[in-house]
Amino acid sequence: MKVDEMEVKHLPAIVALSCLLLSLFVLFVAILAMNSGHMIYTIDDIYVHLAISRNLNEFSVFGVTRYEFSSSSSSPFWNLIISAGFLLVGVNDMLPLALNVILASVAVVTVYALLKDIDASPRYITGVLLSFVFFTSLPGLVFTGMEHILHIVLSLIFVALSSRILSSEESTGRESLLLLVVTLFVSAIRFESIFLVMPVAFLFLMKRNWSHALTVLGMAAFPWIAYGIVSVQNGWFFLPNSLIVKGIDVINLGIGWFLVRGIVNLAVSPHLLVLLVASVKLPRFQDQGFWHIANVTKLIFVSSCLMHLELGRVGWFFRYEAYLVALGIFTVAVQSRRFFSELNLASLRIPTIQTSLNKNRLYGLGLIVLFIAPLAARGALCIYWTPIASNNIYNQHYQMALFLDRYYTGETVMLNDIGYANYLSDIVCIDKWGIGTLDVGQSFLEGSISVDTIRITAAYHSVKIAILYLDGLVPEEWEVVGYWTIRNNVVAYNSTVAFLAVMPSERDRLIDSLIQFSSGLSEDVIESGLYTTLV
Repeated sequence: MKVDEMEVKHLPAIVALSCLLLSLFVLFVAILAMNSGHMIYTIDDIYVHLAISRNLNEFSVFGVTRYEFSSSSSSPFWNLIISAGFLLVGVNDMLPLALNVILASVAVVTVYALLKDIDASPRYITGVLLSFVFFTSLPGLVFTGMEHILHIVLSLIFVALSSRILSSEESTGRESLLLLVVTLFVSAIRFESIFLVMPVAFLFLMKRNWSHALTVLGMAAFPWIAYGIVSVQNGWFFLPNSLIVKGIDVINLGIGWFLVRGIVNLAVSPHLLVLLVASVKLPRFQDQGFWHIANVTKLIFVSSCLMHLELGRVGWFFRYEAYLVALGIFTVAVQSRRFFSELNLASLRIPTIQTSLNKNRLYGLGLIVLFIAPLAARGALCIYWTPIASNNIYNQHYQMALFLDRYYTGETVMLNDIGYANYLSDIVCIDKWGIGTLDVGQSFLEGSISVDTIRITAAYHSVKIAILYLDGLVPEEWEVVGYWTIRNNVVAYNSTVAFLAVMPSERDRLIDSLIQFSSGLSEDVIESGLYTTLV
């Protein structure tokens, strides 16, 4: 029986998409099983996006609460996408999951389409696509609900299109226009895209293509200038507080730490190290000039990666550097085709493997193992942690949100993590970390944050209770009446949250509320503290 020509032609994409969707189904079932039937995302940040998007739709307020504007989102463009989705289907916290399933599939198809330009076997392309799916941790990223998969798609298109234009003598008007559009969107979705834009602009300057260099920089800056104007008009900083507060953390570490920061980030990111080494070393297997498209792609990736390592962040559930892993895999895949062709792994047969392994093949296989190991470990760990991380959020953030929704609707509460609590409940939220509260963010920026600052802020806003991690900056007169501790923590900032009566008059009410809520609290949460002795 003849196999359909279309199916054979696109078999690598079909295999990769099937593996992706199967892994997503398995993880989805595991999450529901661990969370008593609830679909919970793996980080609290997505619930900040959901809260802002809902408030924008229902109250025309771009804020984490419905009471005021707040510059709390690291990706305002993702908020607009979710908000548009809410207009179409209604407010539904499953929307980011659906978007990410679609975007993950689009990401696979995008890589497949880009790889069609190289002369490679279907077997090789299948291997690259499967590596892309699991080494980039696409299944885990889907369940964050965040914008990182869209960032991966746009980054791949941006780098591929930039490399094509830079490697050619002349570009068409259509390609140039498309590059500007992609630049606008890739910059809007994540601020880290500046690490992609800067090397591309520099390469255009090297070719004395001033118009492309300036327009790329201008289009990259436009969405953030537009957002900054809106933010300043509402009395906030030019950039989102989420970027400022995290940036202040880095600055406060001092110039000495800043100088070695890239090395430290690289040391804890062996997956980026192997991609950097492979992308630099593999060109020796190809004859190509400086402006060859593969070489330009490599230059953009290496430059972007080094800038991110020095100025950006890595980790936090495999997401900050995910776009670099995707770009690295694509870059290495383009350059390593001849290497794998010369290695001729397809000719190895198990019965004769000892005789068919000569010195060069052993060397090549050793390189492959060294290259794959950190990436495979990262992908496996992400899949293993995804249901556990979801359960962490279910047992800590979701339970906190239920508690606040039941007992403190419309009242002022101080929190560390502001996402789920503001999405599920209607509270006046004061953010101890300054992402959702302007005056606290101002204190971080000025370097004046202290216990007294937190005390004054709480008094000014008439905060009644606080649910916090006891990691410092907590006034000693705030009485702790209880603790909730989660097990197997892989994603929460701290395993234990404390319930504090900020106003002495709220002490008895808070204790009574915790006692009443205790019977419905998740069985996996460990309760301790004063209120547990009064049950």
